[in-house]
Amino acid sequence: MCRRAVEVGLTGIALTEHDLWWPRSEYEGLKEMFPELTILQGIEYSCPQGHFLVFLPHSAEDLVFQSYKILNLIEEVHGHHGIVIWAHPFRFDYTFYPAWLDAADLDGIEVASSNMDHPMKILAQGVARQNGIMPFENSDAHHLDTLGKYFNEIPVRLKDTEDFIDYVRRKSV
Repeated sequence: MCRRAVEVGLTGIALTEHDLWWPRSEYEGLKEMFPELTILQGIEYSCPQGHFLVFLPHSAEDLVFQSYKILNLIEEVHGHHGIVIWAHPFRFDYTFYPAWLDAADLDGIEVASSNMDHPMKILAQGVARQNGIMPFENSDAHHLDTLGKYFNEIPVRLKDTEDFIDYVRRKSV
C-alpha cells in the first residue's frame, strides 16, 4: 500500500486496520522504507454503532479501549488526546438518523470512500454540514486499485500522526 501510495502521487497514508493497531516496529520500519510518505498510525474500531477511525498522539499498540459504545469510545479517545472519525457512515443502514449522533463529539466524518454509494455520500455530507463535523474523503483501500481513489488535500505538510491530530483539532474549532 505504501509503495502504491507513492506511485499514485500521495504524500501520506493512514494505516487503520480493523480493531488492530499496527505493531510499532512494523510502523517504524515502513516510515524508514518510505521517508517521502507521511504514514499515520490509527485503527478502525468496530462498535455496535458502526466503524470509527481512531488516531492517538502516542503509540497505542498495547491500548485496549474499555468501551464498545461510541459515546464512551469518543470520551475515552479524547481523554488520550486523540480524535475519532466516523468511517463510511450509514453503510449498513442509511434509512435513519442515529439517536447517538447529536450527543457525539465527533472530530470528523467520511463523506466519500470506496465503501459508500451515492445516497450514503449525500447523507454523510448533509450530516457534516448540519453538525459542523469535519468531512473526509478516504480511500478505505482494501485493494491496491482503490488506493488514492478518494483522498484529502491538506494544505500543510504533516510529519506524523500528532500533526494530523493537531490539524484536525485546529480546523474543527
